[in-house]
Amino acid sequence: MNSNNNLNAGQKALSTKLAGLIAIIVVIALAGLFLQKLISGGDVFGDYQRSVKLSNDVNAVHANLYKIKNMVATSQSRQEIARASDQQTASLNKSLSVARQALDGNIGAEQKKYYKAIADNLAEYQKSAAQVMRLAPMGSDTAYLAIASEKIDVINQLFNQLLEFEGNLAAKESGSSVLSYLIAILLIAMLVVSIIVIPSFIKKMVDSNVVEPLQETSGVLREYAAGKYGRSLNWDADDAIGELIHAVNALRSKISAAPASRAAAEPVQPPKAPEQPVPVADDKAKTLSDMIKKTPESKDVDQLVTSSKKAIDKLQEI
Repeated sequence: MNSNNNLNAGQKALSTKLAGLIAIIVVIALAGLFLQKLISGGDVFGDYQRSVKLSNDVNAVHANLYKIKNMVATSQSRQEIARASDQQTASLNKSLSVARQALDGNIGAEQKKYYKAIADNLAEYQKSAAQVMRLAPMGSDTAYLAIASEKIDVINQLFNQLLEFEGNLAAKESGSSVLSYLIAILLIAMLVVSIIVIPSFIKKMVDSNVVEPLQETSGVLREYAAGKYGRSLNWDADDAIGELIHAVNALRSKISAAPASRAAAEPVQPPKAPEQPVPVADDKAKTLSDMIKKTPESKDVDQLVTSSKKAIDKLQEI
């Protein structure tokens, strides 16, 4: 019972070690995928969304320049025109700040090239737009509006090229992310399957390579103990089990050869002569008077015999 418990404990320990090793490999692989994503250039989806919003904000400012000119043409109040101009100025300052922050952010060299050109042209556009909003109430903003329109065309062209580039990056990142997720799912599935399969695999391996040979060896040793030496063991592998089986087979050979050796070593004993039967005395012993023969002697002799007989008979009665 103790040996079975120790064997089961050993199997569990080995299964735990293998499962832990596989878990470590899976964690390292997942960490590698995560680090690769971080090193690859940041969040390309966020970069694309930022560029789209920046392009929309700049074009909204340019559209509002024509709205301000229309407000002047329709003789709206100076306060409303000033409020609208201030809003466009704040929006341009914010857009220029976002473009410059993108230059200092974690983006690729190609993206930085586009943002540098966008920031430079946006700064020129901001100057022209400010003159349009300042001169619009006086009706002398036409030249600056033309310059602002030329700059916005250049800026839109740059944004189109930037968005195309970032769209391609996003598509590649999407494919890479899907592949990474699939690899992560596969690794996790491998971990789960390993935790389930490894214990049964180890048990089967130990049973076939350790338990079954030991059980067969135990059965053969029981047969040897009962005096049956007809069965031997076979094992091809050169391992500890093989050494044990070799020793058992050697023991069988020695035990099988032992009776013949003892028979050859013992000296031949000569046949014994038949014993002579020992005579057994009769239960009733003969009396001394029966053993003494009477003779035709004198009367004195007869009396002596008679007295002797009586004495013997009394002794027998006692």
